[in-house]
Amino acid sequence: MVRRFYFDLTDGRTTLFDTEGVLAADLNEAIVEALEGLREMRASGEIDEKGDNWKLVIRDENGSTRRTFSV
Repeated sequence: MVRRFYFDLTDGRTTLFDTEGVLAADLNEAIVEALEGLREMRASGEIDEKGDNWKLVIRDENGSTRRTFSV
């Protein structure tokens, strides 16, 4: 069953919410998508602009946090 996952960025004070999300078969597939997105953001320098202490939060369609990665 395909599910929607959202990738938010937060530093604990500010959160940039993903309102579109991605469709994935399961959490593992969503993690692969999230890590690829982080890789692209690092390559473009977008992550460097955010500063320290930012995290990527993967939420499911119910809004529950499923995984968190340091950026």
